[in-house]
Amino acid sequence: MQLLSIHSIPIQYQMHVEPAHLEMEHAADAPTAKVTQQDSKLVQHTTNSQIHMNAYNMRKAFGLLNSTDFAHSRAEKAEAHISSVIQDTVITGKQLSHIEKNVTISDIIKQKALKQPSYKTVFLPNGGTEISWTPGKTDLQYEPGHVSMDWNLPQVDCKYVPSSFSLKITQWPHVEVKY
Repeated sequence: MQLLSIHSIPIQYQMHVEPAHLEMEHAADAPTAKVTQQDSKLVQHTTNSQIHMNAYNMRKAFGLLNSTDFAHSRAEKAEAHISSVIQDTVITGKQLSHIEKNVTISDIIKQKALKQPSYKTVFLPNGGTEISWTPGKTDLQYEPGHVSMDWNLPQVDCKYVPSSFSLKITQWPHVEVKY
């Protein structure tokens, strides 16, 4: 038998640890996006090549005149004709004034009748066709397309739960001494 008995009783405890966490309620609606798209645009404006042909000078050589040129040419011809008639009348009068030099009226008329006309050689068409050219042209305008997204994010409630720690001592440490 022992006279002295010493017992050490250790501490007994219960520990409970809960880590911090985030609690989220699920949203009733999923996130949605409204997508707006504008297509790219190409605008093309084209002008064709043009050839301008003016054959008026050639037609004028054939006598096909517009109204203004026709009036001018007739006025010039009338003026030239009047001048030539006046000149012929003056020459005839001058010849008649020399009758005393054995010039008879029949000689004067005979000379006028046998007078040779003058001719001018010309090649028709006298004028060529005037040709002018306007080049074609193309204008391009490009507008790039774009896409825009408008997100509708539902509100999500989040709750932060902090960590917790609890310690419960079920038995305190002590020493039992018996004798």
